Amino acid sequence: MKKALQYLFHWSIHFILAAALFLAAAAWLPGLFHMKAYVVKSSSMEPAIMAGSVIYVSQYGKDEVISPGDIVSFQAGDAKVTHRVVAVDLEHGIVTTKGDANEVCDSSPTTFDAIEGKVRFHIPAIGYLLLR
Repeated sequence: MKKALQYLFHWSIHFILAAALFLAAAAWLPGLFHMKAYVVKSSSMEPAIMAGSVIYVSQYGKDEVISPGDIVSFQAGDAKVTHRVVAVDLEHGIVTTKGDANEVCDSSPTTFDAIEGKVRFHIPAIGYLLLR
């Protein structure tokens, strides 16, 4: 019985250390690839991106264009917003965005300059562990 408890304790410590390393990597590793990580705090992009997910955002590449269907992060006043592009107006340099869970488009268009980048991928739920 004593050996079984020691074995369980040993593997529990390893599991906790592995989980801590995974969370640290999820938070800091994207910087090596010129990405920023953000925790999604609202449900406006559900079901595509659930609240509590961590999204990884990078700038558009030199030959990459903003297209309808892209999920982008941008600054709107004091808030960082992540919504889907529904229309692109190249002439005026603006996009119309909308949260997947929202009934209507965002009230004002977003300029290309305000777009921080495109969401490249996300990891569900770990944002709850990274929130301070």
